[in-house]
Amino acid sequence: MAGTVAMSPAVLSAVVGALLLLVVPQTRGLSPEGYGENKFRDAQMLQDKGHLKEHVKELSEEDINNMTPAEREFHFFKSHDSDKDLHLDGLEIMAVVSHNSDYDSFRRPAPEGETLEQERDRTNREHEERMTVYIGLVDKILSEDDTNNDGMISYIEYVISRRREPGT
Repeated sequence: MAGTVAMSPAVLSAVVGALLLLVVPQTRGLSPEGYGENKFRDAQMLQDKGHLKEHVKELSEEDINNMTPAEREFHFFKSHDSDKDLHLDGLEIMAVVSHNSDYDSFRRPAPEGETLEQERDRTNREHEERMTVYIGLVDKILSEDDTNNDGMISYIEYVISRRREPGT
């Protein structure tokens, strides 16, 4: 088939792993005022064996410990690719972003004497702020790394973007 590139499992694993480092931002500590530091290329998060075990239940701790960093990255990518098409669409990226964020960073203390209606309104505003940040992060990922503009990050796009210098 024209345009198809054959890859060994090791190369494919390295490619997926590299893509994951771009796609998975670390959003802890984000404020509604900004999207925070872009940590798409943060290898530490993707090498978190506990996080990987949380997502890939069929792998034993020994399996994970024996994986190369590229294999762990590939499995991390694969575990977030819910439709198994080797692409992360906006919703899959949103799931990664929201899963790796500090929910409490959006919460404000309840004012003394707050009514149930006021609490509901405050909670709704916090949710809207959180979603605005998440959507901004997804848009940023797609604008920087979706090179063919199909609205998804392919494994190959991720790997290529991992090799770029931060900020380019």
